[in-house]
Amino acid sequence: MFLSYARAILIGVCVCTAGAIHAQTIAPPALTVQSVEAGELFPLVPGESTFEVVDGDGEGRQVLLELSAAEGEGRWEVRFGDYNILHLSELSDGSVLLTGLDVLTQGQIVLYEPPVVLLPSRIVPDRKWSASGRATVVNRETREVEHTGEYQHQVMPITRERFATPSGDYEGFLVPLEQTIELEAQAVIRLWLDLGFFPGKGLVKRSMKFVVDKPMWFGSTTRRTAELVR
Repeated sequence: MFLSYARAILIGVCVCTAGAIHAQTIAPPALTVQSVEAGELFPLVPGESTFEVVDGDGEGRQVLLELSAAEGEGRWEVRFGDYNILHLSELSDGSVLLTGLDVLTQGQIVLYEPPVVLLPSRIVPDRKWSASGRATVVNRETREVEHTGEYQHQVMPITRERFATPSGDYEGFLVPLEQTIELEAQAVIRLWLDLGFFPGKGLVKRSMKFVVDKPMWFGSTTRRTAELVR
């Protein structure tokens, strides 16, 4: 169950005359700013985009990313196909928090207390931050608690990077995340997640690696890279 739970959590987002062809293949302008507001880097406005898994588990599959407003001020939901739903909260200063995660394939919800800071109000190269708290897994239908544990969340130094995707080349910001969830049922989930953002467009590339450690049992490692298609 813990292996399926981990996969469900981490899958997901991922997303013509000669003159016309030339126009379509022109890369977006290079990013010249040294810092950017979270709201510009990851605009929280209703919309859809498509990502393709270009490497790793599920290679070749396309996943629809849907961003929609949720009930409550500053609340948003990001749905990744039939895998999961991220529950986000935007604070008055522009920071973006992860408050919970619906694991659709397992009928579970993961709640973070306190919420995890995904993006601070201003993204600055070489900035990093960390947080810790309690992770609770509840049944999506009954709301009964199934598992509990502790999470450690760390964002490594942010860098400016160029991303080559099927939709074009983007020079933006790479936000590398590391997260560990130690469940009380003697299972540890370790996640490395690289998120590539382009100001004004949002997420354009996503690479992840996760490891499930279970004492006295075989663990597992999964890698996957998804890029924006349209």
